[in-house]
Amino acid sequence: MQFYDYIYRDSLIHKLDPRTKIAWLVGLSFLIFVTNSKELVASMFVLVILFVLLSKLPINAVWNSSKIFVVFFTIGYIILFSVLLWDVKNGFVEGVIFSLKFSILIISSIVFAMSTSPRDLMLSLTKLKVPYKLSFMLTLAIRFVPVITKEITHVIDAQKARAHKILFSFTNPIKSMQTFFPILIPTFHLLLIKAFDLSLSIEARAFRAKKHRTYPPRLKFKIKDYLAITLLILFTLYVKLSK
Repeated sequence: MQFYDYIYRDSLIHKLDPRTKIAWLVGLSFLIFVTNSKELVASMFVLVILFVLLSKLPINAVWNSSKIFVVFFTIGYIILFSVLLWDVKNGFVEGVIFSLKFSILIISSIVFAMSTSPRDLMLSLTKLKVPYKLSFMLTLAIRFVPVITKEITHVIDAQKARAHKILFSFTNPIKSMQTFFPILIPTFHLLLIKAFDLSLSIEARAFRAKKHRTYPPRLKFKIKDYLAITLLILFTLYVKLSK
């Protein structure tokens, strides 16, 4: 699983300034929860799928990173709304619409992470006046997500090779939790070792030794960025006027 792992492609989405992509991510996150129009939610979902195609990212990588959330959210919200509304038909429709909102947020964030290099993300945050320490921690946390998933996968494969079976049972949750301990304990141990090595590496490079930092002139707004921001403003106005 390449969850939140940067994948280089020569695409329009990759060439956009990270600040433009952050604006679109925040804008979509706001718009999907201020509208209850089924047509608008569906159009936003189609727009996000268009972003996936424009980014030229592997469809399998995007789907593998989002399928757990999409499937569980869809099933969970359909059941929840069906119970709350006491109507299977309306509950199905409302559950699908609500799960689409979260799918838009999840897929757009995955596209953002997969199309933005960590260095550009950190530079964009500092240009947005985010303190360097905070932007560094956020970037580091995002980069640690694929590391965690890879370590969990390696530990699961190693334990399966030792004939360990993972049990999923709603009727016996205590026994199910016990089967996860041989997975969690080695994973935490490996992650603590990586965190310790990373802290040594940061200290060896004299992190925070100087108060003032300089940055290369790497990021600059271009015509396509202004056009993307203009489209976001027009789309926001359209959603607000359609309410």
